[in-house]
Amino acid sequence: MAERILVTGATGTIGRELVRLLSERGAAVVAGVTSEDKAATLEAQGVRAEVFSYSDAESLGRIMEGKARVFLLLPFTEGMKRWGLAALDAAKAAGVGHVVRSSALLADTEAHFQLGKVHGGVDHALEESGLPFTILRPNIFMQNYALRLSGEIREKNRFSLPEAESRTSLIDARDIAACAAAVLLDPAEHAGRTYLLTGPEALSNLDVAAILSAEAGREIAYRPLSEEQAREAWLSAGLPEWNVNMLLGLARQVREGVTGMVTGAVKHLSGRDPVPFRQFARDFRRSWI
Repeated sequence: MAERILVTGATGTIGRELVRLLSERGAAVVAGVTSEDKAATLEAQGVRAEVFSYSDAESLGRIMEGKARVFLLLPFTEGMKRWGLAALDAAKAAGVGHVVRSSALLADTEAHFQLGKVHGGVDHALEESGLPFTILRPNIFMQNYALRLSGEIREKNRFSLPEAESRTSLIDARDIAACAAAVLLDPAEHAGRTYLLTGPEALSNLDVAAILSAEAGREIAYRPLSEEQAREAWLSAGLPEWNVNMLLGLARQVREGVTGMVTGAVKHLSGRDPVPFRQFARDFRRSWI
């Protein structure tokens, strides 16, 4: 019997693609989801799914049981660190053979922004757990433009962020999934390692706006926001205050110029060049038109 691989966040931006890649390569994938509806949808597509809750120790223990490898992606909510620590405890108790953790580029217990500290705290716990592990630290996702910002782009021909004109080596979540798949399928080669995942180039939001304009066939503008303007807009849109504070802290890192680094980790792990933003904009064209 093939060793089972658990993918948490299996219906999310990374997880959906990761489940597809692992399934195509014949792996025994189990999709970890948080509702019966999501499980039913995946089962109808031929994907084995199991329901669990990060806040329920019993269900965490149950979903970790019998899994050789786990892709651990935590929800972007206030319970993130607490749930991450609980998941690691459950993985260790169940005898999981390898954990691939989806973290963030600047994660560190001494990070200068709160989201980095939250991710860094979970990473540190994994490093100290005794579990075989690999940590992936991706930069900001290209998919944010196709998901969180697409409504404003279509309705107002613009997108608004508190990032000034600093540059970020945006990464396509499909590349993160490809890297995670490579590690999960051959974990021994990557045990104990941490990889910084970036896109192939550092772009400003003015660059992004120009690429989206060319793809959409109309002018799309970038509107820089102050922190105060962003806070008001995000709270008005219904984002919880914790999420707003985390995003504002990340935006400060962008403005300080520390998200512009470019690494070769995506090609090293996946064997292919990372997707450039121009290709991403073409692939997700329906989000701009």
